[in-house]
Amino acid sequence: MSSWRRRVPEALLTLGLVTVAAGLGHVLASGPTLPHVGTVPPAHTGPAPAAEKEALEPASPSEVPQRARLPTLGVDAPVQPVLPGPDQQLGVPESPSVVGWWSAGAAPGSRHGTVVLAGHVDTRSAGPGALFQVADLQPGDPLEITSAHSTTRYRIAAVRSYSKASLPADVFDRTGHPRLVLITCGGPFNDSTHEYDHNIVAYAVPT
Repeated sequence: MSSWRRRVPEALLTLGLVTVAAGLGHVLASGPTLPHVGTVPPAHTGPAPAAEKEALEPASPSEVPQRARLPTLGVDAPVQPVLPGPDQQLGVPESPSVVGWWSAGAAPGSRHGTVVLAGHVDTRSAGPGALFQVADLQPGDPLEITSAHSTTRYRIAAVRSYSKASLPADVFDRTGHPRLVLITCGGPFNDSTHEYDHNIVAYAVPT
């Protein structure tokens, strides 16, 4: 499958994100709508404080997210850790009903960095996925991430659409202000490349 082309801006780490629809079909030829609402919370608002430059510690078993809830969309989805494969592209769970968490990034509740959750928008066999309606989220909508012993609460701040070549590098920021992004696909579906043309990104901040 190919590719969210933007590379993660981390030293010694080169990876992309596979498109969440490539080779798997699509439910709607037009895909989800292309949103532009709210104000994107920046990863950094100036020079990063010294504390933000510290490397992220690996998440403890109790911090690993297990479920993602979007009450306004009626979504309560299991979460599965994901890492780059041999092709150095970040995969997502095969089932569109499962959301992937980039386990090399921030964990929910972390004091620094962006929590990255990504998933298939749909597949030919399973239909719409857990993130199918991410484009419909509005600023202020709640988001809950549950781990083994805690629930971290966020609120949606903004939703954006980006062409595949323009996915902002800072969605993978590991040192900045705490926030969370949901990433899936949207826009027109290209039957030749088996890809949607855009990424839909919902930004959230801790409450």
